[in-house]
This record gives sequence, C-alpha cells and structure tokens, in this order.
Amino acid sequence: MKQRASIRSIIVGLALLAVAGAWYLHRRGDGGERDAAGEAARGAEPGLIADRVWVDSRPEKYTDYTNVMLVVTGAPIGLFQKASAYQATIELFDYKRRDAALWVNFPQSGKKRETKFRIRECNDLPPFDLCLDLGSNPWGGPRRYYAMKDQDDERAQLGELRHQLEQRIAGASAPGLKR
Repeated sequence: MKQRASIRSIIVGLALLAVAGAWYLHRRGDGGERDAAGEAARGAEPGLIADRVWVDSRPEKYTDYTNVMLVVTGAPIGLFQKASAYQATIELFDYKRRDAALWVNFPQSGKKRETKFRIRECNDLPPFDLCLDLGSNPWGGPRRYYAMKDQDDERAQLGELRHQLEQRIAGASAPGLKR
C-alpha cells in the first residue's frame, strides 16, 4: 500500500512540476490569448476539464505506466505525460477550448488535432469522482481519464507534496525570466 502511494506521489509530483513550467511561461508573457468562449463556459460541465490532474489509472508496481493530462486555463497550456517510477515522457501543447471541444497544437512536432470530450460523475476509480472521455486522444494515449471534482479533496489527497509545490510556484524566481 505504501508503495502505491509513493508511486502516485511521484507521478503527481511530475505533473505538478509541469504545471509550474506552464505557470512560468504565463508569467513571462508567452501565454497567448485567453479563449473568451472557454472563460464564459468555465462554470459549465465542459469547464471541469481545466486545472485538474487527470489520470488514466492507479499504478500497482514501479514499472506500471500512468498517463496524466493537464489543461491549464491561465496560459492556455496543457500537457500529456506517460510515466512510471523510472521513466517519463511529457509533451506540452497549447489549446483553445470551445464548449466540449479542444483544438490542440503540439509546438515540438507541429501536430494539430481536434478532439471532443465528455465529463461526467463516476466512481470507477475511487477516490476519483469524475470521468473524462475523449473522442480521440490527440497524443495517442488512452481516451478515458479520472479526476476529482472537488479541488480541495484533490489537495487533501496529495497532502504535503502539493503544498510544497504550490509554495515553490508562488515564490519562484528563475534566472532569465521576465516578470
């Protein structure tokens, strides 16, 4: 049980570090324009896609891979990650959201994809209570992810790790970045 919690902490920690990178880009001023339709729909069900850690599974061994997806509203940037305790692959993307559709651009590869999605309450993978179903995965990974509806619950589940990372993000100062 302790091993599972440790693996989950590692994976979530990597995902949160990626969010910190997105935050730096936003602070630097390279965040791009906000999607006005997305901001207006933020309180609606499709808006639940943003600012949450979405995972496809709970690893049982150190070598099990877990896919993570994040969509950050402030930048607008997101990431897809496939990671085990020993290996991780991450690709950042920028996006526009209109209702329940994402237009995704991967700057590294130049790929551009559109995917429709649906979010619903579910209890398939406790303690997660939301399911995200993608029409297609723009990154080529799984089409179903899980997250927590209540972000305070997410914060409580991540415990001290999340608090430490939030403190680093809030007080961060990186050389060469404009404020």
